[in-house]
Amino acid sequence: MKKIYFLVSIIIVSVILNIFFYTSNIIDISTGEQLNNVILQWPIFRLFIEPFYAFAYYILTMERSGYVFAFVSWLSWLILITVLICRYKSFKLKNTIIFCCFSFFLFISLCCCVIILPVIGPKITNIDGYKVIDIHSHTISSRDNISSVSSSINFHKKHGFTDFFITEHDNTNGYKTIPDSIGTEHIFPGIQIRTKEGVSVLLLSQEEFEYEDFQDKSIEELIDLAHFRDMLVVMPHWWKWYRPDLQQLIDWEIDGFEIYNCGYRYISDQTRQELIDICNKNNLPMFGTTDWHGLGYMMNVWTIIQAKDNKNVFELMKEKPKTKIIVHDVKGNQSALRYIFEPFYFIYIYVTTTQLKYVLSFYMIIFILIGLLYKINIVRIVRISSLLLACFFSFCILHFVYFLNYSFYSNVMIPETIIPTAASLVLIWLVIWGFCDKNI
Repeated sequence: MKKIYFLVSIIIVSVILNIFFYTSNIIDISTGEQLNNVILQWPIFRLFIEPFYAFAYYILTMERSGYVFAFVSWLSWLILITVLICRYKSFKLKNTIIFCCFSFFLFISLCCCVIILPVIGPKITNIDGYKVIDIHSHTISSRDNISSVSSSINFHKKHGFTDFFITEHDNTNGYKTIPDSIGTEHIFPGIQIRTKEGVSVLLLSQEEFEYEDFQDKSIEELIDLAHFRDMLVVMPHWWKWYRPDLQQLIDWEIDGFEIYNCGYRYISDQTRQELIDICNKNNLPMFGTTDWHGLGYMMNVWTIIQAKDNKNVFELMKEKPKTKIIVHDVKGNQSALRYIFEPFYFIYIYVTTTQLKYVLSFYMIIFILIGLLYKINIVRIVRISSLLLACFFSFCILHFVYFLNYSFYSNVMIPETIIPTAASLVLIWLVIWGFCDKNI
């Protein structure tokens, strides 16, 4: 009975926090303005997988700079809780070690599932009269991407984008592989190209072009050639390099700057304001981009520009339009204290930035799972879970090996990271399954 009272108390506290502290956190990051008229439409199936969905969105919208600290915190707390439960249940040392391994690799596996599974995020709505654009995204034709061009098209469509650019790393092959059955009037060619200065810029075009024409050039040379070819040049995640000097880029007549990037979310408020100020001063558009690499199917940024005169996105961008960068801002505090108590911080941020119906769904599903598993022997739960996870990652290996038929020589992420990780997890789960026999 005490356990039930404890669980009910958690729900009551969560509801109170949600009622008094809830905020949608939808802002125009270029102005800091809270946007109450913009609505995010979440997929219906979210209600039925809310614990996993909430965890996936948390992982995929986290500041990259905080990953290591957050993961260490999660794993430390999981191991501590597992040890305490094993002590309470008077398990032998052998059993405790196995259950700790289970908790450790279960968390790692859940993170991998978040990266691999195509669980879509929110779709932006209520934006009549605007184009929703993404000027920075990749496909498997980039060396560090794990998804096809068709998957990229689905990703952008399901998240509310009306137009987007495919900007591979130092090649234009992705755009060329768009299926003939799909129209390209809302998909534009581009490239993220390495310059002589050792940094990258985005070249954006309305027509197909050849990468070789722009290879081995300085930023100034690229901008001059791009403008001659009726193309645009945008500086991506400048805060990754802090070079060249911003004023130098202005003097070279750069066409715009990213001020938010889902791949490199961490940027100090001072640096972002510096970028915003120089764009406002020089009448340059600002962009928030997904920088999508297929590693996870969720994002939290949309750039919108006003549509007019039946012009396409590229024609509108040439006019240096005023943009809004809409962000579902859930980054939270980046202090050391946060990372010490990261799992609890996640719960607090989740409860105060999530609609109440999803919070209640979260607890309902958790309680249903507890009820279903309560009378099942914990060893059986571990054995079944281990076998299912081994099968899942085996399927993932087959799926990505199939992808390599298309890009064995150009892609490094799949053969060097994804497949070895999946194979290791298959082996680990089979070992845990084997050790966790009926005699444990």
